[in-house]
Amino acid sequence: MSFHSHLRKIINQNKTPAFGHSQFIPPLDELSLAVKVPCPSKTHDSWPNGICTKCQPSALSLQSQTFRMVDHVEFESAAVIDAFIGFWRNTGQQRFGYLFGRYESYSEVPLGVKAVVAAIYEPPQIGSFDGIQMLSDPRDEDVDQVAEKLGMTRVGMIYTDLIDDGTGTGAVVCKRHSQSYFLSSAEIMFVAHKQRNRPTPCKYSSTGTYGSRFVTCVISGNTEGNIDISAFQISNTGVALVRDAIVEATVEPGLLRVKESSKNLYVPEIFYKYKNEYGIEVSEAARPTFPVDYLLVTLSHGFPQTPKPTFTAPLFQPENRETLGVTHDFALLKQYLASSAGNLSDFHLLLYLRTVSILEPNDFDVLLRNVAGLDVAEVLATNAAWNTLVGIVSEATSPVAVGGMYGGGSSSSSGITAKGSGDAPWECTHCTFLNIHGTECCQNSQKKMAGGNPFEPYHIAGFVVPRYRLALIYFGLFGAGIAGLILKPSKPVPITFESKSEEAFVKKYIDHHQHEEHKPSILRTTYKGF
Repeated sequence: MSFHSHLRKIINQNKTPAFGHSQFIPPLDELSLAVKVPCPSKTHDSWPNGICTKCQPSALSLQSQTFRMVDHVEFESAAVIDAFIGFWRNTGQQRFGYLFGRYESYSEVPLGVKAVVAAIYEPPQIGSFDGIQMLSDPRDEDVDQVAEKLGMTRVGMIYTDLIDDGTGTGAVVCKRHSQSYFLSSAEIMFVAHKQRNRPTPCKYSSTGTYGSRFVTCVISGNTEGNIDISAFQISNTGVALVRDAIVEATVEPGLLRVKESSKNLYVPEIFYKYKNEYGIEVSEAARPTFPVDYLLVTLSHGFPQTPKPTFTAPLFQPENRETLGVTHDFALLKQYLASSAGNLSDFHLLLYLRTVSILEPNDFDVLLRNVAGLDVAEVLATNAAWNTLVGIVSEATSPVAVGGMYGGGSSSSSGITAKGSGDAPWECTHCTFLNIHGTECCQNSQKKMAGGNPFEPYHIAGFVVPRYRLALIYFGLFGAGIAGLILKPSKPVPITFESKSEEAFVKKYIDHHQHEEHKPSILRTTYKGF
C-alpha cells in the first residue's frame, strides 16, 4: 500500500476534518520510544529520578510496515548504473554513491510515488574488497545546490557488495538471500540514520514531518550469479529505534540487539511475532535480539521502456576516482569538449565546472539554466568567462591516465609515464589556473607549485599505479630488506669439551634421556652416570 492510500484510509476511519478546519487534528504521529521529560502529569521528578505510566513509553510489538513511503525506484537509463558498477569492474573495490533525481507519481500503484534517478554522485571514499570507508565531503552543500538548480534532489543512496566467484565467467557470489540477510544490522543502523536526516514534510503529522522518502539500493549478486539491484527502506519504527538509541548492531548480520535499561536509558518491552514449527503464531520478547527483517520495507525497481534521460551528453569521468588514475583537470576537460560536440548536459561535468574559479557564480547559473533547457551554444558563444575558460583549456595537454568509459586503460603500453612531465604546463591546486612550464608560482593565486599529487598516476607495464602506492611498495621492499639483514639467523656456536670423558658423559646422558622419554612417567629412571 502506498503512503497516500494509507493516509486516506486513516482520514476516513477517524473522520478527520479537512486541513485548516477549526477542529482539524493531525491524524499522524511520529513514534517516540523515549521517556517524556518533563512528565505530563507533573506528579514526580523527571526521569531518571522518577517515572510513571504517563511519561514512560509503551511496550512495542514489531510487525512489518503495511505502507511504503516510496513504491518504486526508476533509473532513467542503464548507463547510469553501468558507469557506477564500472568502478568495481576495474578495481574490484566496493563503491558508494548518492542518487540524485526527483519524485513523481507512480501509476502502477494507487496513489503511488516513485523515485526517478537521473545521476549518481560519488563522494570521497576509500574502497576495499569487502567494505567502504566514507570520508568527509567539503563539496556536499555545493552538490545539493547544483542539483536543486537543475530541478533535482537527493533521493537516496546506492552501494555495491560484489564478489567475483572466480570462475572467469563474470558471475558473482550470492551473499544476500532469504537464508542469510538482505540488509545487515550495521547497514540497518546506517540507513536509518540517513533517513532520519531527510524527513518528509507532512501537514497531516503533529510534528510537521512523517517518515522519509530516502531510498537505499544495494548492487549485489542474485541466486543465479548475476549482478542485480535491490531497493529498500527502513520502517518508521526502525528509524525510531535507532534514533532513540534502543538497538545496536551485532556480529550476526541478521539480528539487532536491544539494549538493556540503565540509569540514563529506559528501554521499553519489545515483542515480535513469528510462526513456530507447528505453524502457530507466537509472540516472543526481543531479549536480547530480534530479526532485522521486521524493519525492512522492500521496494520495486526498474528502467523505463522508452528512456528519456535528463542528461544527454557523453559521460564525463565521475568525481573522486583517483584510484583509477582519473583526475579532474583542464586536460580532461579539453578531451571531453572535443568529443561532446558542445553538449554540456552531464551532471559530473557541471559539478567540476562549479569548482573552476574562472566562471563566476552568475556565469555558472546561466550555464545551468541553459543546460536544463538544452539551449547552450548560443548563450555560451557570447559569454566572456566561458570563452576565457575555453581558451585556457585549449592549451592544456591531453590527459595520460584516462582511457575508456570508466577511466581505466592506458595511453602507453610499456614503460613509466607520469602526467605533467616534460615541458607540459602545470595546474595550480589552489585555483586550477594553468601555468607555463618553468614557473614556480601560480600567476593567478601566487601560490607555489605543490610538491606532488599523491594520486598522480603512473603507468607501469599497462597498470595504472598512484604515486602513493609506488612509495608504499618502495618503502615496504626497503623495510623488508633491512629486516632480513637484522633477523638473518646466525650459525650456531659449536660445543667444545675439555676432555674425552666429559664428551662421553654428555652423549650417554642424551641417549638415556631419549630412551626414557618414550616410557610412561611412572616407569622412568634417573641417570646415574657411569
